[in-house]
Amino acid sequence: MFARSKPLLVLVALALTLGACSNDAEPPTASDETPTPTVEPKCPLTGFDVPAGVRADRPAVAIKIENNPSAYPLSGLDDAEIVFEEEVEGGLTRFMAIFHCTDSKKAGPVRSARVVDPAIMTPITKILGDAGGNGQVKKALDKGGIVSIDETAAGSAMRRVPRSGYSSEHTLYANTAALRKIGQKKYDKPPPQDLFDFNVTGSQGKKVKTLTATFSQSSVVVYRWKRGAWMRFDHDSPLTMESGTKIAVDNVILELHKVNYSKKITDVLGNPSIEIADAVGKGTAIVFRGGTMIKGTWERKSLNSAVRYETKDGKPIALQSGTTWIELLPDKSGEVKGSYSVSKK
Repeated sequence: MFARSKPLLVLVALALTLGACSNDAEPPTASDETPTPTVEPKCPLTGFDVPAGVRADRPAVAIKIENNPSAYPLSGLDDAEIVFEEEVEGGLTRFMAIFHCTDSKKAGPVRSARVVDPAIMTPITKILGDAGGNGQVKKALDKGGIVSIDETAAGSAMRRVPRSGYSSEHTLYANTAALRKIGQKKYDKPPPQDLFDFNVTGSQGKKVKTLTATFSQSSVVVYRWKRGAWMRFDHDSPLTMESGTKIAVDNVILELHKVNYSKKITDVLGNPSIEIADAVGKGTAIVFRGGTMIKGTWERKSLNSAVRYETKDGKPIALQSGTTWIELLPDKSGEVKGSYSVSKK
């Protein structure tokens, strides 16, 4: 009776052996698997590789720097990755210099903020180093969620540097790394990676050698294509930093905007402040890169979205990897009027 169970036991044992062999098959080795490619982060404001020792996930810092001949030489603009230029009262212009993968130990002279600043710096960053502002400006900064750091809040991140022959408003300087440590306690987001389109060859454009942008009779800006960069000239002279560096950048962008006089804000002399009326919308943009000019449009759907630059047929305009200066130039539609011209010479 029990003798008949022997063949059955053999079959069961064989089945268990085969099952064990099947379950004990070695998993594929790492060399058999397709590796997932790693994408190294780039500096979103320049398209360059992130320098050693720099965290790509850190926030950028914006600094308001004056552009007044009585304050020359300026400092720190040669370290900035992006620089915006806007017209202010009295026909002068002012810079907003932005640092992300770079820093400056001495950027300035630092001057006061303006109502339009939240629109300019968003969504790149919300950390702003400035010399304060009036009540209307502070309300605009608060509404825009800007972490405004003035001389009082900055502590050792800003300092007064006495300058023989200069008035006190031309003596405040900022350390961007120190300001970042303060600002990132409230805002720690890095700039979006898709702010700009970077391309080595870029879009085809018309060859030009000189761009002249006229904000006012007292503020005429010239860029000349020399030795592979756009060299900046103010008042017929190269814009030269305190370090001795002459400003020369990889890209220049003209954004034409409707600009009006403020009905509420004036300076100490009674000059009305200047306000950009179309921070959101669509207008003319001209990109200068590689010794060429590409005419197209700028478009911005909301204050929290980035500005997009496109050709007339809707294709993105690519920038050369590197530094970019953006001129917020008044067009002919507003109360404040600007103009520009280009030349092949």
